[in-house]
Amino acid sequence: GGIVQIIPTIMVKSNIPTISSVQPYTPLELEGRDIYIREGCNACHSQMIRPFRSEVERYGEYSKAGEFVYDHPFLWGSKRTGPDLHRIGKKYSDNWHLNHMYDPQSTSPGSIMPAYQWLIRSELDKSLTEKKMQVMVKLGVPYSEEDITNAQQSMLEQGAQIEENLYTDPDFAESYEADKQAGGEGFVEMKNREIVALIAYLQRLGTDIKVDTEGEEVTFKN
Repeated sequence: GGIVQIIPTIMVKSNIPTISSVQPYTPLELEGRDIYIREGCNACHSQMIRPFRSEVERYGEYSKAGEFVYDHPFLWGSKRTGPDLHRIGKKYSDNWHLNHMYDPQSTSPGSIMPAYQWLIRSELDKSLTEKKMQVMVKLGVPYSEEDITNAQQSMLEQGAQIEENLYTDPDFAESYEADKQAGGEGFVEMKNREIVALIAYLQRLGTDIKVDTEGEEVTFKN
């Protein structure tokens, strides 16, 4: 019964308050979102903080409908084997996310989450990024022709920034440089790996809405 009520409401755009600060995902974040779906992360993590005191105190500001206007499909979820992730963005460092995917127990003692070490090794397939963006345009996401044309460059730049952030951990820098020396011509730079796309996506979650020191949110458009 709930779905019958929710879907028509969401499909009619006039029913959704527009939040001026909410922007489409970058190409790299879009690829990271697909990895998130592929690996089944939404089966154990929700992305919907309900307006209850217990949830707001634990996870952060409650979720607003307007934050999901560019999400296709929605990843609200219905199960919390792990914590809600809607406000995970910028809560932890890029290194924390890398270590968490390599060995969840190293960052979250007692975690039952499995390791996703292949994401750290696997090269990101960027061959369909532009087509994915074109599909999103048909679904109402306002990517411009320039956004689509510059997608590859955008991914390289954002990936390079995350790689640079990872270098702030001496252990990462040492092991990565050793791998680079051993990898030879077939070595895949970290900025081009799946883990970096996933980190980009996770670091974006919930960050479009900012709450200032007085608790006032960004402006809404009617």
